[in-house]
Amino acid sequence: MNPTVALPIIPATPDCAAELLALQKLCFHEEAELNQEFNIPPLTQTLASLREDFRTHTILAAWQGNWLVGSVRGRREGSVCQIGRLIVHPNFRRQGLGTALMTAIEAAFPSVRHYELFTGERSVRNLQFYQRLGYAPFRKQQVSPRLTLVFLHKPGAQPDSPPVAPSRGAG
Repeated sequence: MNPTVALPIIPATPDCAAELLALQKLCFHEEAELNQEFNIPPLTQTLASLREDFRTHTILAAWQGNWLVGSVRGRREGSVCQIGRLIVHPNFRRQGLGTALMTAIEAAFPSVRHYELFTGERSVRNLQFYQRLGYAPFRKQQVSPRLTLVFLHKPGAQPDSPPVAPSRGAG
């Protein structure tokens, strides 16, 4: 199979919300299993809540024909871009699509001081992936007895100020 980096990454629209939510739940089920914590926002999000995200976030989607195979979302909070819900269909992983999605969401917010995101502490593959992209851990937060989040940041185009304590809304 050819690398998927060449797949179109375009702004998602609310008409694909149901498909996006289904892919999100598929992808985050692995994260939930890894942490034995199934009450995480990507799995409990409703279709109505996801549709609301279209008003507050930039949501990008990767398509192969009419099939949604990846997505990521971001929103600006002051001088920081909060990135969350990076998802790649299991059949399209390890082909560059996650990197292409991250590059695209960062490009959508060119004038921020920092990009920030978080993932589960047990998600070693995710942590390695984000660190390869230049993200560095800067704090941890225990959210349940089984789940600790690791917050990571990366300098943006205006890197002169320290990272701001992130809200939990983007993940």
